[in-house]
Amino acid sequence: MSIQEIIAPLGHTIIALSAPITGADMAAKALEWATYLNDVSGAIEQRPAILIVPFFNVDDAQAFAALAPVKTNYRFVAACYHGAFDQVPEIAATVAAALADSNDPAVPFNGYNLAGLKPVDDQYKLTWDRTETALSAGVCMIATGADGVPEIVRAMSTYQANPANGDPDDIVADINGALVLDYTRKVVRQAVRKNGRRKNTARQRKNLRSLILVELLKLDDAEILQNVRERASELQVLEDKTDPTRANAQIPSDWVRGMHVIAATLDVY
Repeated sequence: MSIQEIIAPLGHTIIALSAPITGADMAAKALEWATYLNDVSGAIEQRPAILIVPFFNVDDAQAFAALAPVKTNYRFVAACYHGAFDQVPEIAATVAAALADSNDPAVPFNGYNLAGLKPVDDQYKLTWDRTETALSAGVCMIATGADGVPEIVRAMSTYQANPANGDPDDIVADINGALVLDYTRKVVRQAVRKNGRRKNTARQRKNLRSLILVELLKLDDAEILQNVRERASELQVLEDKTDPTRANAQIPSDWVRGMHVIAATLDVY
């Protein structure tokens, strides 16, 4: 029995591996996990799932993030603390704890202290240019902060390309994208289930749309989603064309991004 078969019925949000995915079977293992993440978070199971894969070598992390099933999936986090050879399980555990600790899925993790890690020796510290290259390649980089404590530079997911056509895409580049989408789905589902006995009529579908819109507006007020009022016309609840017992809801989810870049101009007089 595979590890995926063991954990699937248990329910989970964050899975932390104790070792990196590398070697000759790296692609096969990545595909296996990608398939699992897609299945468990898909339309049938609808469970939130994020996989933390730890790395102590930035080149290995970047190679993993470049694999086709990984770079088209926003539920992988390739967490790398370059040079932390003896702390690989701790890398995954501390990043997983950081994600689990957040009570607002839209707040970014830039500068989040990972007190469970020990600082690496200076010889393993990367230049900012090398760190930026890794971030751009979908690696969640960890660096030693100014206070001497390891911290998340930016919690990237590995998502870099549209799974449908392979075109470059950064719409859910940060792991907050997965967190916000999972949270939105949970909020909407809970609201719908509170009054689950409905006739599939135009009036009831309109009522359901109003109920969902109320929840989306709450998320907008909480700065988790944005532009809900402007996108309200995109929210639709329609009868399925082939199944008369099914209603399909199309829910616009324009999620709030983190402030990752602050550009300043010094005007000298």
